[in-house]
Amino acid sequence: MRLRRRHLLAALALPPRPAAAQGFPTQPVRLIVPFAAGGAVDFVGRLVGMEMATRLGQSVVVENRTGAAGAIGAQYVARATPDGHTLMMTPLTSFAMLAGLPGNNLALDMARDFAAIGTIGAVPLVVVVNPRLPVNTLAELVAHIRARPGAIGYASSGNGSTEHLAGELFAGMTGTQMLHVPYRGGAPALADVIAGQVPLMFATAPNVLQNGGTLKVLAIATAARSAALPLVPTTAEAGLPGFEVSSVYGILAPAGTPAPVIERLNRELLAAVATPAVRDRLLQQGVDAAPSSPQAATALLAAELARWAGVIRAAGVTLQ
Repeated sequence: MRLRRRHLLAALALPPRPAAAQGFPTQPVRLIVPFAAGGAVDFVGRLVGMEMATRLGQSVVVENRTGAAGAIGAQYVARATPDGHTLMMTPLTSFAMLAGLPGNNLALDMARDFAAIGTIGAVPLVVVVNPRLPVNTLAELVAHIRARPGAIGYASSGNGSTEHLAGELFAGMTGTQMLHVPYRGGAPALADVIAGQVPLMFATAPNVLQNGGTLKVLAIATAARSAALPLVPTTAEAGLPGFEVSSVYGILAPAGTPAPVIERLNRELLAAVATPAVRDRLLQQGVDAAPSSPQAATALLAAELARWAGVIRAAGVTLQ
């Protein structure tokens, strides 16, 4: 009797079993999208979340918590209970850039405050110019800019955006000077490139596929050609190796989420992205599927944080 009582007390003293051991998920999973409904991040989150839900046996409810360039949604998820029931659908690259900008309002440490579930895919950037610009290759564009230091403008979706910092990286790698022309969004920026108000943009592939039919596409900033734009050469093929910029999409959880929960979520994420219907829909939107493990996603986020902090420092970029 004493032995049984001692065993019972020892069992009560054990820490709670991780959520996965208790049948995770035990309730609907909330997937926070820190940007407005209808955008690319929202679309990918809903597409993948719906497929994950069938595998998890629970609903995946997408919630848009917008504001402060994504900071409000990110802060909400970072402070949520770390049990796997609150996640964030996010462009990892954009948040890595935001984290490196002096004066940002993120108020978070991306590496410390989140645990990576995995990546979904990447939205590559393409170098596009107005048809009236007298260049047809990336090498000709570089020569054209060099001959006119500070006079050639490039459009972006805003100060500190992926398109902006891609332009700063391009300028640094080519030793050129350009004029940054920020807009309030990628669509109006691309519209002015089409109209000839600004001659150049480092635009996202989905934006170009949907809206940029009249533009010259000189190169895609990826290591390999994209299935969405198979005839467009990579920047390496076009003479600028190393200029690779994609906005990588992934799912994050609050730091402290139990490892078994992360492993379960990653397993269902990989299965969802492997579904032919999901991969086809991603490709239609210009997203190259590239699912990964939590470890690979963590390493990628760390690399992006270091890379863009260096670009920001070298170019002296601020949010002002």
